[in-house]
Amino acid sequence: MLRTRTGGVFGTPPEGNMENPVTTSWKRLSDKPRSHTLSNEPARILIVESDIRSSDSLELMLHASGYSETRVAYSGHAALAIAAEFQPSVVLLELDLLDMSGYEVARLLREHAQSHDLRLIALTSSREHAGRELARVAGFERYLLKPVAAIDLSGLLQLKADRNE
Repeated sequence: MLRTRTGGVFGTPPEGNMENPVTTSWKRLSDKPRSHTLSNEPARILIVESDIRSSDSLELMLHASGYSETRVAYSGHAALAIAAEFQPSVVLLELDLLDMSGYEVARLLREHAQSHDLRLIALTSSREHAGRELARVAGFERYLLKPVAAIDLSGLLQLKADRNE
């Protein structure tokens, strides 16, 4: 399912479970510095989250933090279609999607990205260390536990600017 920032909706959102007692935290998965060029262009952020309420919350947090160029996909297939047109610079990607693995989506996004600077950030409710290792191997830069707090998300996205200076 695809929902645009202007309210257009395609498909039906999957039923999701918002009851999640896991606290938010993130972990850097790779110590390799990524090359980013300085740009005045705002980050283009694709949110891939199967729960409509979670994705809406993430999008509202991003807009409140000044990130207005966002798109939302509720499935892996929708994410791939949107990414081809939107060309995001950052993808917040749920690992446990209903239609395909978030790891597979990440692999396909990397394969077809027009920029080598694509930042992948994993979203999950799992604290498993094995999942973190799989995310690192799949090319995720960070691993965020849900529900995501605004301060964590804002700080994480600010890291791009810090690395460019």
